[in-house]
Amino acid sequence: MNKFFKAMFCVTFFSVATRAFGFLLKIFLSRNMSSTMLGSYQVAMSIFGVLMTFVSSGIPVVLSRNVSYYHGEKNKNAIGSIVSSGLILTGIICALASIIVIFFPNLLNKLFTSNASTEMLLILLPALIFSSIYEVLRGALWGEKEFFVISITEFIEQVLRIVIIILLFKTTFLDMSLTNKTALSLSIACIISSIIVTIIYFKKGGKLYNPKPELKKLIKTSSPITAVRTVSSVVSSIIAIIIPIKLMDYGYSSNEALSEFGIIMGMTFPLLMIPSTLISSLAVTIIPSISEQSNNIDSGNVKDKNVLKSKINFSIRTTIVFSSLLMPMFIALGGPICKFVFKNEVAGHYLSIAAIAMIPMGISQITSSMLNAIGLELKSLKNYVISASLLIFSILFLPKYIGTYSLIVGHFLMSLSSSILNIKMLAKRNLIDFSFIKTMLIMLLTILISSLLGFFVFNLLSKYFIFALFFSSTLTLISVFFLIYIFNIADFKMVIMRNKDILKHKSS
Repeated sequence: MNKFFKAMFCVTFFSVATRAFGFLLKIFLSRNMSSTMLGSYQVAMSIFGVLMTFVSSGIPVVLSRNVSYYHGEKNKNAIGSIVSSGLILTGIICALASIIVIFFPNLLNKLFTSNASTEMLLILLPALIFSSIYEVLRGALWGEKEFFVISITEFIEQVLRIVIIILLFKTTFLDMSLTNKTALSLSIACIISSIIVTIIYFKKGGKLYNPKPELKKLIKTSSPITAVRTVSSVVSSIIAIIIPIKLMDYGYSSNEALSEFGIIMGMTFPLLMIPSTLISSLAVTIIPSISEQSNNIDSGNVKDKNVLKSKINFSIRTTIVFSSLLMPMFIALGGPICKFVFKNEVAGHYLSIAAIAMIPMGISQITSSMLNAIGLELKSLKNYVISASLLIFSILFLPKYIGTYSLIVGHFLMSLSSSILNIKMLAKRNLIDFSFIKTMLIMLLTILISSLLGFFVFNLLSKYFIFALFFSSTLTLISVFFLIYIFNIADFKMVIMRNKDILKHKSS
């Protein structure tokens, strides 16, 4: 097994394990908190996500690229300089964000439909500060290709959070609400993981040097990526604020509005995002090799365009398959799955409908990463803004007619639009061969057959709920893999038998 597959296996294994524990945490929260509490939690976390994105999203990505370059030149001073620059920048941004949250809580209270969200955000400030340190040092370790270290620390943080939150929920000496205890658990876990990464960084010979030579360069190169990801987080926060308000405008009480939002964002969407773990692992391992071929495609600086094109098309086809694997199960068995996992069948009804967005969500995710990798960050931002406007339109005007389903429709339209615009941009540069269309059509047929099978088998055995759910789910998943094998799609044979075309820089 070559280095690419070893790296991908490591990243995928720990990513899946981390997401699995994160999913268990969501189940624990959904069973111990009311849907109203869950809604307040989702609102606070959406704002926290904006702050985290603004603090550290672009800096670690650019830092890792430069560290990788300096590592090849064995320039430890430059590595120490850019790491110091990253810590200074994130420290300044953290200080400004903390001042706003601490000294202007009334501003936040006006935005939220519940004061509980503001309290949670205050408790989450330590998580913000220590996560900024963690992200910078993690970026440096990533640049030095320490995939095991960065994967295991993320896993440890997730496990710590679960342990801490269970302990906090079971203790009575802390006079805090469950939502505040949830926020506190994240802050404690982030502090510990930050300390662990700091120790590892210095143990592996990491240093801090004068930041001046790298500071301006880091600001200039990280700003576009930070802008893209900040806009994404801002949109999520706008959703968290607007949806409850709009539902209240059309007859929902405050608690009912937060409850509906909590169900869809705290139960339905985490299930929809499961394939993103596999897609992220693919991106982490293949995007650096895409960047090696061209760090700015429009400058004409391309080593081998055929290799670049091959990698991009391979990634899109693989993403379509990853995004499709669970779709039949969710479409046919969404209600029973959420009834079993969350004890909430409403989340399952949302899931069955929202599953149709999984393929465009996956394509949007991987193509956005590709555009960033080849120096088209600003164009990627433009595509995202155009697509996000469809989501905003949906949640502003559709709740009157379809309630919370407007969020599902909006996400589908946004992902579809983003996918089309990103692919158009790649095609304009002759980087797409459209072989993914055949893969998509066959996968849609596979999804239809497997969904009907799962629905039929579950209803046939529905008297025995647990057995019916597990048997029909297993059968549905097996049928998907069987049809993938029969139709010979997804380049799985190429991954195993012909990976030299992808990994040794040869055209497929």
